[in-house]
Amino acid sequence: MAAAQERLVHAHCEGVDYTFVRANRLTSFCFGGPLEGGVTGVEHGPRRLHTIGRLSGRAIPALSRHYFSAFPLIYGMCFDGCEMTYRLMPNGSVEVLHMSTTRSSDDWPYRDFPTLLPFVPLALATATPRSYVDFAKRFPNLPDRPEGQLVVCVPPPATVGVSLWASGDYEGVTIVFDCDLTTATVHAYNVTT
Repeated sequence: MAAAQERLVHAHCEGVDYTFVRANRLTSFCFGGPLEGGVTGVEHGPRRLHTIGRLSGRAIPALSRHYFSAFPLIYGMCFDGCEMTYRLMPNGSVEVLHMSTTRSSDDWPYRDFPTLLPFVPLALATATPRSYVDFAKRFPNLPDRPEGQLVVCVPPPATVGVSLWASGDYEGVTIVFDCDLTTATVHAYNVTT
């Protein structure tokens, strides 16, 4: 019996639950990889922000309606307790509006954490009508109501060749992106499940 493919990214938008798995070809959505646009706004460092993933309107129609050809999901993996807000700019760059901590750590989430997460092309596995309440049941500690129209959850992956949180992987630490598509702003934080 073949093992089921790991669901690497989960999204909810306009009453639809989207799940993404590893693709066997290049696609317009991915886990990890480089941050292609520039980063402006709140100064932070010395470590850079990480690209956790990238989505597009090819899978989530609401992104096309708001003219996002690529929707980067970025997070401060090396910034302990990171909670951040950023805005997607028309030129493809990201403007950081807020960060709970702006100084990265050499040993957070663990020593020698990679500068880039492995690039893994993703494929849409399912698009299922589902309420946000039912979607959120898989990820305890999500807010009762999201701020934006799109919520993306990235649990710790088991099959991409890197640990996101070291021992925190076993606690199910999940990165959450609460996206307001009308203002192109993203509130990124993590929860334990």
